Amino acid sequence: MFEFKTFKPNIKLQQWVKSYWFVNYDKTNMITNEEKIVLPYDNICLLFIVDSEDDITYSNKSLKSGIYICPPSLDRHTLNLDSNLYYIDVSLYPGVFFKLFGIPVSELEDKLYEINELSLNFDSSIISHLHELKANTLASLNLLDNYLFKIFRDMQEDTLLSNLFELTKNHNLDNFYDQNRLSIRQTQRKVKEFTGMTPKSIERINRFYSTLKLIKSNKSVVDFKEIAVENNFYDQSSFIKEFKFFTGVTPTLFLLHAEDFLQYRCTIFC
Repeated sequence: MFEFKTFKPNIKLQQWVKSYWFVNYDKTNMITNEEKIVLPYDNICLLFIVDSEDDITYSNKSLKSGIYICPPSLDRHTLNLDSNLYYIDVSLYPGVFFKLFGIPVSELEDKLYEINELSLNFDSSIISHLHELKANTLASLNLLDNYLFKIFRDMQEDTLLSNLFELTKNHNLDNFYDQNRLSIRQTQRKVKEFTGMTPKSIERINRFYSTLKLIKSNKSVVDFKEIAVENNFYDQSSFIKEFKFFTGVTPTLFLLHAEDFLQYRCTIFC
């Protein structure tokens, strides 16, 4: 049994935190292993592994209970499920991690970090508390909100962060550059330090998720040409090429295996 749920954080956190993913896999009565795909994303994720066995792997890293940092990535990652797993993924908006901890995201590798590898002082007792609340989603959400309130209590408004937030919503690169007082080159360097990605990559990723949202909402009758036009692709061919870059398959083939892609299952990413 594979359960996947997405939630928004408390409204006071929504400027900084995009979503909570609750992922629960129960191997009971499953004959074969499952493999899920995590599509490219533009944000740092705080990964709370609440319940895991040693043979669970994510992009070739064995997972155990604890807190992890997932840097943004333009690569697809696989989640190989061979035994029980329960985790909560907290997705931060681009730039928020740097603002919080002062660690340049551009210096992080495309790999999973245990929290102590980055010398971050997180209260790891939350893992045992989340384990106790596993059957109570509402209580788990309240616990996460309160946990993050403490982390974000001194977080200040930042013009670049606000502009990055808007870029994820409207994926308009020209407007983004116009909003910043720095030159385009200076803005690109600062964004790279803050997010680990270029403004163009952030724009591409969010435009891709915009197309995915349209595909999901119209999956009974999908018009790929119309989707390409609505998302400002040059033509349908360029849209399909971009879609294959992110998913590895054409839109038509993607729909046949859509439930294997985690972001397609949720209501907040796409």
